[in-house]
Amino acid sequence: MERLRPISELRTDDFTIARAPDPASTGAGPDTPITVLIGQDGLPAGLVMGGRAGPAYVVDAGTPVIDVTTSADLLHALVAGLPGLVLLDGDGVAGVVTAEAIRAEIAAADAALLVAGRQLGDAQPLGKRAKTDNVRIQCAVCGATNTFRRFSQAEEHTCQHGDHIFVPYWNG
Repeated sequence: MERLRPISELRTDDFTIARAPDPASTGAGPDTPITVLIGQDGLPAGLVMGGRAGPAYVVDAGTPVIDVTTSADLLHALVAGLPGLVLLDGDGVAGVVTAEAIRAEIAAADAALLVAGRQLGDAQPLGKRAKTDNVRIQCAVCGATNTFRRFSQAEEHTCQHGDHIFVPYWNG
């Protein structure tokens, strides 16, 4: 049986970690290095990459690649402009996987499945849905990190740490 490759094989170690006490100070510009923002609780609260600031979409570093590339929730987040995934292991942030790396993996997998489909008939997708209940975003109003299963800016949310409208740090 083929070994399931962990998502950590697609990671980059070229990132920085920064505390996020002031969400407005992220300075997201086109030349901004990949930065994982850490919230008051010591866990990821945002991701700044290539001029885009977004949520810290947290995935366990051991999650199989196939589970990520076939997850409807993760694909929805990529289409919505997610800059990448933050990988966690037992020691904290283990790396970042860029949206471009995930797109390349999907393209390669689609090409392989197309060939297999022609040879073997239509097959069910491999993998299972990746755990996606930990999209973490710092609130620009109070600085606390909110956790979502799926986040959309088109919806209005109440901050989980106070009686106010949740404002993502990149809109603060």
